[in-house]
Amino acid sequence: LFRLCGSRLRIIGLRSLSNKYMGTVIMSDLFKNIGIKKTEGLEVAGNYKTVGLVGLCAGAGTTQLAIMLAVFYSNGLHKRTAVVSVSCDGAFDKLRSGVPAGKCKNYTKCRQGFSYKGIDFFCNVRDGFVHVIDKYYDVVIVKTNLADMTVKLADGLRDAFSCECKIMVGSMLDWKYTECIKRLERIDRIYDVKGLKLASVTWQKRKAQEMARELGVKPLKIPYEENPFFIKGSSLLELRRFVAQ
Repeated sequence: LFRLCGSRLRIIGLRSLSNKYMGTVIMSDLFKNIGIKKTEGLEVAGNYKTVGLVGLCAGAGTTQLAIMLAVFYSNGLHKRTAVVSVSCDGAFDKLRSGVPAGKCKNYTKCRQGFSYKGIDFFCNVRDGFVHVIDKYYDVVIVKTNLADMTVKLADGLRDAFSCECKIMVGSMLDWKYTECIKRLERIDRIYDVKGLKLASVTWQKRKAQEMARELGVKPLKIPYEENPFFIKGSSLLELRRFVAQ
């Protein structure tokens, strides 16, 4: 083999052989970009400063997705992360019980905030609060639920739609699908929903295609975890792809 290949390939072969036993890997010029491509999605996902989640109906999984994204950014990317709930839905009441109010890790000026597992949570805050605290965090996730909204639609959507990354969260179950479609149509009168991500745990391919065709949204399937604070590695990879798309 060495006689046929010549001296240059012989040196490369010897290096590969020696590195095999030394526990290192040498990548040739042809495969250098493979590692770069693998990190592109991670870089895109980590570039967002603010992420807005809009729940189109009750039980769509908006709160769960907010927590999973917070865990992804906090534990996966090691970023200072906050979750802001602008709707009075009591989403974080169970987390807040037993945690002293105002005891936030990075921002201590708000009595509506608390820290849990390294993530700061804020409930029932005023409009524009996300842009008050964003300088204290690497990522701020804004969550609102239209099913529990007590204000005008435009006012309820303002904070979420001011974020860099906007994600609608809906259900494709038969008894909730129509409600989600009607709310999307109402939102489309105020903001253009074409090209926006629409996340769903209850994924149904046919209904996802209908949403994409009729409203121009981008339906995406999101992973489900029984406990959103403990996420499997495969789900973390799915979240990374989801945010980067």
